[in-house]
Amino acid sequence: MNKTELCTFGSYFCMGCCIAPRKSPAKRELTSAIKVNTAVFNAAGNAETFAKRENSGETRKCGVCNNQVFIGRKVVCPLHPANNKGIDLRKRKFCEKDYLCPTQEEYNTWNPEIQKKFLSFIKKKKPDWYQYSINIDNGGYLREFRKLQKIKAFIVHWEKQNL
Repeated sequence: MNKTELCTFGSYFCMGCCIAPRKSPAKRELTSAIKVNTAVFNAAGNAETFAKRENSGETRKCGVCNNQVFIGRKVVCPLHPANNKGIDLRKRKFCEKDYLCPTQEEYNTWNPEIQKKFLSFIKKKKPDWYQYSINIDNGGYLREFRKLQKIKAFIVHWEKQNL
């Protein structure tokens, strides 16, 4: 599994690191800003033209990078190499290209069986783009998964002791 699997997992694209540090915008505020970005992207016509904007990579008032757009129901950065045939067109002032959130860092230390359980745990939640990004970036899913694993381990231990 690749070291950034949670960043682009299945139909999800985490944008937690695409929000300025110490900003916690509400979903409505983010949606509105991303819709503006999407209109600008659509008017540009392609990723290369979109990347050449003078203000490319700056943040909106809510803190989201102005490169984040909706592609269908998914929020993506069309300048990210994962969405741009391997070419990185990002030039954000605060874009930490090597950043891994604590959830991804811990995920990378797990064996494949635990990783698979975590991915299944997320799929069962059926989060939208906002819920996924916020809970991956802030560790919400990680904390919830850890608790669930502890409870399951306790039950298994208790059953072994009481059978």
